[in-house]
Amino acid sequence: MANPRRKMAALLCGTVMAAAVGCSTRATVPTDFCKVPVSKATLSPLIPENGSVKQTYTALEAQQGAGCALSAGGHRVLYVDIMRWDRAPDPADWSGADAPFEHVAERTVSFPGHAAIGSNGATIRATCTSRTAYMTFGVYFFGDRVENTPTGYKKLQSFVNDFVPRETKRFHCTD
Repeated sequence: MANPRRKMAALLCGTVMAAAVGCSTRATVPTDFCKVPVSKATLSPLIPENGSVKQTYTALEAQQGAGCALSAGGHRVLYVDIMRWDRAPDPADWSGADAPFEHVAERTVSFPGHAAIGSNGATIRATCTSRTAYMTFGVYFFGDRVENTPTGYKKLQSFVNDFVPRETKRFHCTD
C-alpha cells in the first residue's frame, strides 16, 4: 500500500506543475494582418511563442493609408505604416543608407517596386498598375525575435514578400 504522504506530495506537485504550465499562453498566429490574409509561415517567425496576440488597425487620410500594429504578451512586435500616392514617385536612394535599420540594403522583392530591408525594419515602394500611382510601406520590427545579424533580414523579407502584394490589391493599386 502506498504511503498517503507520498500520494499527497505527488498530487500537490502535479497541481503546481499544471498551474505553472497554464500560466503561459501560447501565442496564436493570426490568419490576417492589416485586413489582408497572411501566411502563418511568414508571420510566425516575427511573433514570440508566448503571450496573447492583439492587433490594431487605424485608417489614415480617407482610406488612402493605414497604420497596423501587432503586439504579443503586451509588447509591440510589428508596426506597418501604409500610404497610397496618386502621383509619380520621387527619385529615391534604395541602398538603405538613410534608413534607421540594422543590416539594411536594397533587396529583391516579389512584387514590382523597391525595398530597403534590414533585420529590424524596411522601407518599401510598391509600383501600382497605373504609372502615376504607388504605395509606400514603413515596416518596424521589435522585440526578441529580431536577429541583428547580416542574415537577420530574411525573416522580415519573407513577411514583406507575402504581405505587400496583398495590401496593394486591397488598396486597388494592383490587380
